[in-house]
Amino acid sequence: MLFTTPTKWSLPPKRLRLFGLFMLLSLFSPTVLAIDEVRHTVSFPENKEQVFLVRSEFPVSSTVTELIMPDWTPGSYLIRDHAANINRISATTEDGTGLTLQKTSKDRWQVDTSTAGTLIVDYEVFTPVLNVSTSWASRAFSLINGASVFLYTTQTRDLRQSVEFAHDQARGEPFTAMLPAPGGGFQAADYDQLVDDPVAIARAPVYRFTNNAQDYNLVNVGENRFWDGNQAAQDVEKVVAETQSFWGSNPLQKPYWFLNFIVEAKGGLEHDHSTVMMTGRRHMRDRKAYIKWLGLVAHEFFHVWNVRNMRPLELEHYDYQNEQYTSQLWIAEGLTSYYDNLIMSRAGLITPKEYLELLAQDIYRLETTPGRLLRPVTEASVDAWIRHYKPNANTHNSTISYYTKGAVIGFVLDSYLRKSSKGRHTLDDVMRKMYELYSNKAYSADAFEKVVIDVGGAGAGDFLQPLLTTTVEPDVDAALEFYGLELNRGAIMITGEPDEEPLLSDIGVHWNDNKPGLVVKTVVGGSAGETAGLISGDEILAIGDERLTRKNIDKVMTSFSPGDQVSLLVSRRGKITSLDITLDVAIPDRYEILLKSGFTKRDIARLKRLLGQDLNQ
Repeated sequence: MLFTTPTKWSLPPKRLRLFGLFMLLSLFSPTVLAIDEVRHTVSFPENKEQVFLVRSEFPVSSTVTELIMPDWTPGSYLIRDHAANINRISATTEDGTGLTLQKTSKDRWQVDTSTAGTLIVDYEVFTPVLNVSTSWASRAFSLINGASVFLYTTQTRDLRQSVEFAHDQARGEPFTAMLPAPGGGFQAADYDQLVDDPVAIARAPVYRFTNNAQDYNLVNVGENRFWDGNQAAQDVEKVVAETQSFWGSNPLQKPYWFLNFIVEAKGGLEHDHSTVMMTGRRHMRDRKAYIKWLGLVAHEFFHVWNVRNMRPLELEHYDYQNEQYTSQLWIAEGLTSYYDNLIMSRAGLITPKEYLELLAQDIYRLETTPGRLLRPVTEASVDAWIRHYKPNANTHNSTISYYTKGAVIGFVLDSYLRKSSKGRHTLDDVMRKMYELYSNKAYSADAFEKVVIDVGGAGAGDFLQPLLTTTVEPDVDAALEFYGLELNRGAIMITGEPDEEPLLSDIGVHWNDNKPGLVVKTVVGGSAGETAGLISGDEILAIGDERLTRKNIDKVMTSFSPGDQVSLLVSRRGKITSLDITLDVAIPDRYEILLKSGFTKRDIARLKRLLGQDLNQ
């Protein structure tokens, strides 16, 4: 037995185009359909976890057919080599006659199809890792990201794709943005849409709501007594309403799905009509963790406009086998990171105080990352494939997150536009102008700067350009001053006491949290640890005559002062050695944004316009 779609919708006329096409095609005979359709069937082995069994049926148009498995998932800029997870693969004709299949490269197979009208390929896909960019098969729940599961051919990539899922009541039902197919299962207009419509298979509650005549669905896979699904759905609806209001348009052509996996994982990945998100089982019981989840919702939904419908030229058409480099991820991800917090504030989901704490966190992460002084944000965007998605012990020193710096650039640019125009123009105007110009065509590398100049004048372009192409520091202090705020960079030290004397000392490393001892993950560039010769993997056993452990390090380090010359007892690859070190001043735990003395009604008005709420919290 095969699943049909779990839900029937009454679609408004404007969304009937694809559905009507599918219904029209259903009137033709199966033999005619086979010519212009690829069929996929997904099932599960009886006694094995983490495996999908896939059958794909391709119409044949040449004597040799090349099967291809994508190497990466759009939106996640890392070569993942999905073909490495295909365990078994075989090919037959429509009557079951075996065909010769030969592996020709890491992600391709050639099949002799000279005697076949339809190529039937059976293959087993192993799912080694659960995250938002890959797939996962289990009895508890499953996730299908099409790029990691379905083969394609160059001849059939543009053809309609149908997918059916073998019935297994214990596993649950499929949830996806794909439209229901006339004969059962689901249907995508082409392979790109198949990849862009992930599927959750689970026994999970669905929360439905409508905003401005657009249908939305929140699926909570793994919902439990710690997760209030009704409250979460109400909060998601507030994010949706505020984001729609921000953009003033709705590009969606069918119901949108929030596929929320409450499975002790993290992250999100955007798609045209859905998003995959992951979170922890108890995160609704922790205010900061829940705000982080709401921020994820806001971030991924903002991507409907900024990325899915307005994207860099280099990402206009996906090449699943090769890296696609763009210098504009600071727009796609960084400016989205600026707005996700603002959307939460304007929707009334966080207080002004909580917003300023989030902004201070972004500034802190930027200013305490040495790599910001080495690599411009546009270059960091290009390097996403080899740095951001492939971090190592030196990443902290060699690059900067385009999410973080892009968000801070968004804040200082927004403040500049508001100040220079006396409140007439904001970054909101730039974003909406960008969407007006580029929602139907991809934008070039200089497009954003041109729109900034169009909205804010030549001075705005001069302000922005060095922030993108050099390592000049964003002037966050001037931006904060516009709102009557100031940044305290030394307010909270390791012990949590404000403005303490004497200053705390530090070694200048980041610890590996996955190790029980004090094992170095990263040595901060220019720090005392780097000068002393510490390297990643070193375990610090003692400082001076004091034993160091995770439990006592804060207390022990208060016994020393910056500038003290002491010895470190270190275990390096099993060998005990001693290193001399001159201690640094400790980097504060965090920054604080405070009201300046003389905070005025004008400052209150400016903050209210930015945050979209009164400052009484």
